[in-house]
Amino acid sequence: MWLPLGSHTTMCSQMPRPFRFGITLGGAPSRTELVEMVKQAEGSGFSVAATADHISDRHAVFPLLSTIAEVSSMRVSSMVIANDYHHPIGVARDAATLDILSEGRFELGIGTGWIKAQYDAAGLPYDDGKTKVDRFEEAIEVIKGCWAGSPFTFAGEHYQVTGVACPRPVQVPRPPILIAGSGRRMLGIAGREADIVGISGLGRVATRFADFGKGLGTSAARIDRQIEWIRQGAGARFAQIEISVMAHHLDPDPDFDSVAVRLAGEWGTTPDDVLRSPHVFLGDEKRLRDSIVERRERHGISYFVFLGAQLPHVAKVVESLVGE
Repeated sequence: MWLPLGSHTTMCSQMPRPFRFGITLGGAPSRTELVEMVKQAEGSGFSVAATADHISDRHAVFPLLSTIAEVSSMRVSSMVIANDYHHPIGVARDAATLDILSEGRFELGIGTGWIKAQYDAAGLPYDDGKTKVDRFEEAIEVIKGCWAGSPFTFAGEHYQVTGVACPRPVQVPRPPILIAGSGRRMLGIAGREADIVGISGLGRVATRFADFGKGLGTSAARIDRQIEWIRQGAGARFAQIEISVMAHHLDPDPDFDSVAVRLAGEWGTTPDDVLRSPHVFLGDEKRLRDSIVERRERHGISYFVFLGAQLPHVAKVVESLVGE
């Protein structure tokens, strides 16, 4: 269930935030197969359908989400828009339009962008981390300003906007914003600006998909300080923020210890680190359920996002946890 802005549950050990479950879609070869996956996910209790933003053969974000919104009652989320691929005015207009067409079911997930090969393929400059985050911080201000309902002007180092008007979203005061990141500065910005914070499983220097394993294998050592960075950025509003992770790796093999040993060898870490990673789910349905519950109890993570290919393995677990 989504708690609208302004009506968030106060987080404490006696009253944890209810679970939410999202699923990423975007590789379905046809509308028929996409709709079938959406219906299966919705029937299992998933409340959010999302898709990633890559310069690849994946479907484009906003048309795909618009179709999902037409054929289901799920919320829809960009998870996440790569800011460096788009101008924030275009993102704000597309997002507001989708919020209107979905009757207030859109959530804007956004990050800086990070896969160097995709920048290179499109001829986009791959700037240093500080520049990327500086530009991202301005983009968030531009997007929020565009949603305010009156012509908007902004003068920054990276964006200059003069008297731009955008469609006004349905949700008040605006659609929820999810900011994803892993480093101290990005998570601090997320704590200050976002309603949902997606903690990435990647390390801070990741530039390619091949870096995922090493990032996942060391994420257990980072998660507590990452949540503290969010807390520092959020200040008094920390209790209003929903914390999210994506299940980047799931293996239903009941011999999860053996799987952890194998992954540790591949990722250059220890089996214990693999088993403690908040982004890795190993074992049968009971262990998967226990892992989800434990991560909410330990870290306050309540919004779990699974990959479309993982649906057959998680459907029953999600169904059993909806509403808790």
